[in-house]
Amino acid sequence: MKRYLLSTLTLSLMAAFAGAAEPAIKPAPAAATLGSGISTQFRDPAVRAQDDMFVHTNGGWLKTTEIPAEKASWGSFAKLRDDVTPQIRSIIEALQKDENHKAGSQARKVGDLYASYMDEARRNELGFKPLSAELAKIHALRDKKALPAAMAHLGQIGVNTPFGVYVGQDARDSTRYAAHIYQNGLGLPDPDYYLKADDAKMAAIKAKYEKHVAEILGLAGHKDAPAAAKAIVALETELAKVQWTKVEQRDPVKSYNKTPLDVLNTLTPGFDLKASMAATGIAAKTDYVIVSEPSYLTGFSKVVASTDLATWKSYLEWHLLNSYAGYLSKPFGDAHFAFFGTALTGVT
Repeated sequence: MKRYLLSTLTLSLMAAFAGAAEPAIKPAPAAATLGSGISTQFRDPAVRAQDDMFVHTNGGWLKTTEIPAEKASWGSFAKLRDDVTPQIRSIIEALQKDENHKAGSQARKVGDLYASYMDEARRNELGFKPLSAELAKIHALRDKKALPAAMAHLGQIGVNTPFGVYVGQDARDSTRYAAHIYQNGLGLPDPDYYLKADDAKMAAIKAKYEKHVAEILGLAGHKDAPAAAKAIVALETELAKVQWTKVEQRDPVKSYNKTPLDVLNTLTPGFDLKASMAATGIAAKTDYVIVSEPSYLTGFSKVVASTDLATWKSYLEWHLLNSYAGYLSKPFGDAHFAFFGTALTGVT
């Protein structure tokens, strides 16, 4: 798939505004000449700003910069991250080596966590065993009534589920924080990958995705990984059919739907979304949530009703494994990179 060069304009503007906003501690020397905080060496003067501001500002950089082979995209913030990462690493390694930090202290926890991640031999020895307890919870689900709480728990530990929850400012009352519920749950980046069967590239990615799901489930010992993968992709396709488009999601008015918790379940007949909010602890702290895509939640509840429990369990198992593949043994990490890195984003 296509990789992207990202604009340098945003970071330059941020630097300019930050520099302008910072109060001077000492008066500048009288002879000092202030310079612009906006980089100009990457402009393309052949293109007028009023014709194409992006190319006028970044054209020179776009013509001369190559995307690093290990990256899916490249830009000022990616470079900033690459520049800062070695500094963070040196801080963590210093904490790891410092024997003065007591066991249980924050510094020791950071060092120990990093050491456990870097112990590849131990991770290879464990395979997917670190997820055994979570997998057992999924396997123990006995009916669909248990799905709301299960999805709430998985969402809290960073697993992709059919709806996501986050806390942020209420767009119509900036003095308050609010819980937001939004559509989620697809393994591929966009519903189009599931729905545009006439697009050869997307159809090929979808086929590779199903094989990847089967591979990961197989590594975790699933009894019939290919059949489960087929059912999972079919389930995600049904979710994709009821999801909002990117254009619809960008409408700030349409996607602001303040909903009292007491009537939340009217959006999801047969699926106790209010119970899910209670399981996250949100229901004890607010009496409303902001729903981004109400019709999606209703469509999602219909997919819950029409999909058997065994498929939902396989779906949750897959997304648990997928979310943590990079922290498990080498076969999981390699398979994850081969699809999401190379096949999907073109990183070689």
